[in-house]
Amino acid sequence: MRSKWQKIQSRWRGFTYNFTWSDYIGFFDGWLARGALAVPIIGYLIIFNDTTVGYISFKEITNKTSILFYFEGVTRLRFLYFGLVFLGTANLIYRWRRPWVHKFGKDSFAFVEKGLEVFTPSEYINFHHTIREEGHFTLSGKYYDSEWDGFRDLAIGIEGKDKSENRPGHWNQAKSQYEYLLRNILEETFFRHSIKRRFSLSICLLVSSIGYVLLLLPSLDLFQAVIRSTFSQ
Repeated sequence: MRSKWQKIQSRWRGFTYNFTWSDYIGFFDGWLARGALAVPIIGYLIIFNDTTVGYISFKEITNKTSILFYFEGVTRLRFLYFGLVFLGTANLIYRWRRPWVHKFGKDSFAFVEKGLEVFTPSEYINFHHTIREEGHFTLSGKYYDSEWDGFRDLAIGIEGKDKSENRPGHWNQAKSQYEYLLRNILEETFFRHSIKRRFSLSICLLVSSIGYVLLLLPSLDLFQAVIRSTFSQ
């Protein structure tokens, strides 16, 4: 019994440790959620439109009867409307509260590729200092300091005791020669920021889940009505 409880605890710790925005972005930032942002603008013109209610009565495919439905046409329309509103709200919360790394990419791969293009040596220096001060969260953060020193010296140059000993920096050469190191730094940076603001992430998941349930109810109602109509003939 204790062993099973320990396994549950271990799995829960693993889940919470890896509870990141990047694993769920598609849930509240897909095409449907982004399109739902327009619903509050046009929704009231639709939900109180009698013609629209008539279109979603589906009488032609259910033997022109509404008895087979559990919800009336206007109720199904309201489910659709509020479902889209919830999805749009979740998307707005995501755009407002997402960690800054997700402005460059929705996942680690996209962030790394974008980071290699746009980040400067000073930004990599800040990333490195944060990793060393706070400790690494992933295996990508376990790179050698000697490798970092080599990259830094090549990227920004070395200032000697006098001008004759100064060495200029070669940023493009440093990026090419130490690309593997930079990728590790970016992957570590992405993960450590993607696990922040987890309360906001939980709110996004909750609100979007309510939205999807509301959208699913009219579909299920229509499905069961068509099945009942088919077998009652």
